[in-house]
Amino acid sequence: MKYILLLLILSFSLNLTAQKKTKIKLLRADKLSPALYNGIKVQKLSGKVVFQHESTMMYCDSAYFYDGKNSLDAFGKIHINDNDSIHIYGDTLNYKGDTKLAEIHGRVRLVDKKMTLTTKHLRYDLRSKVGYYYTGGKIVDETNTLTSILGYYYSSTSTVYFQNTVVLINKQYQMYSDTLIYNTSSETSYFHGPTVIKSEENSIYCEKGWYDTKSNLSRYQTNTVLRNDKQELFADSLFYDRNRSFGQAFIHVTLIDTTQNLIMKGQYAEYYENNGSSFFTDSSIAILIDDKKDSLYIHADTLRIVMDSANKAKDFIAYNHVKFFKKDLQGKCDSLIYHLQDSILLMLNDPIIWGSNSQITGMKIRAFMKKGGIDKIYIDTNAFVLQHDSLTYYNQVSGNNMVTHFAEGKINRVDVYSNAQTVYFAREDDGSLVGVNLGNSSDMRVDFDKDGVTNIIYLNTPKASLNPISKVSKRALFLRGFKSYEHWRPKTKDEIFTWEPLRSN
Repeated sequence: MKYILLLLILSFSLNLTAQKKTKIKLLRADKLSPALYNGIKVQKLSGKVVFQHESTMMYCDSAYFYDGKNSLDAFGKIHINDNDSIHIYGDTLNYKGDTKLAEIHGRVRLVDKKMTLTTKHLRYDLRSKVGYYYTGGKIVDETNTLTSILGYYYSSTSTVYFQNTVVLINKQYQMYSDTLIYNTSSETSYFHGPTVIKSEENSIYCEKGWYDTKSNLSRYQTNTVLRNDKQELFADSLFYDRNRSFGQAFIHVTLIDTTQNLIMKGQYAEYYENNGSSFFTDSSIAILIDDKKDSLYIHADTLRIVMDSANKAKDFIAYNHVKFFKKDLQGKCDSLIYHLQDSILLMLNDPIIWGSNSQITGMKIRAFMKKGGIDKIYIDTNAFVLQHDSLTYYNQVSGNNMVTHFAEGKINRVDVYSNAQTVYFAREDDGSLVGVNLGNSSDMRVDFDKDGVTNIIYLNTPKASLNPISKVSKRALFLRGFKSYEHWRPKTKDEIFTWEPLRSN
């Protein structure tokens, strides 16, 4: 930034002596008399004094004219008309004709076709068309008011450079920055250094970017943060359309929803603030924060969050290659919908849920969450629950539909409806195997504890038998549709980023 400032200062003084020097002309004065001013012989002028220097006209109430030095000091109602394009007003003026440098003090105003600049002290180079103030100034155009301690105005490019305590006031927002460049024709601002944009809807922080105040389009870079009363969005870069409350975020994107204790991350996101939906992709992950520090981590190719009319997150959607991890719950499917407001998790397309030493599969799974944990699961069509009994054997329950109840993260009871079947291994208290129970019924209830099946209640035409393991064929030990997917189960939250497609049995 020091390098940029040095270039600006140098540009202010370049070419001051390279061009041909011309004389200042006195066009009129009501009264003229010789006088001494600061020990120098001058012409003292008063009463509607007018000077001309090339295409520039200068007006004042009184002046000291140094004809030999080609310069003047003017006082009272200063007006500089530079080729009818720039008008400068003030209380006092020092003008040097050889360098075409004007120093204006007092109630200074510089006016062009697009804006008005006010300050207490302005240096204006009529050759390079560059103005400079360093004691505080303000620029006002049709839509914005800008203030700063230091500023440069470039008439030829309609550009103003602001530095030190820069403030831009718009009807819709306020911008605070360390360094800002503003084009009065395009009404676009370019900011460098820590910058904050505040509005009724949100606040945005960044350290580099631009803002088109005509179209309300902007681009923010470096440590970008967008905040509103419910969410925070972080990104390396953000394109933002204020009229649509829409943003495109790039690289290291993170959304924190404080109302739902939800964090979403990805390398690219499209974000709608008001009553819309936002999606994340490219290494995307959602984290549903649990007060007991057992958060749920969900990964998919694309993650979407849907807002309600109050701008509160109501639905979370994940699709394509979905995997999730929680200490006591893991899962996999191709599509997932989580209704945040009633804590219902819907899994579609080859869903699998693992809990403790159990596995649950079916055509469609609906999981009801309660206090951060799983309460019960509805399994629609081809419902199947298996539980490891040992390295060799599995307790199994299958049926057309099923409701699985949980207690403290483990299966507590399974209610099976239509075509219910079971395989479970009966054991003594010391763990020795008694035999295998094979049963089927129209409906049934199966009770579990931490060690496995404790009780089976067969409903409607039951058929069951307890058999020595030696009398049962290996095939009979597995219900139709049995398949263990333990090798696909994520063991840590990092493993949700690996994916293997389901294969037929």
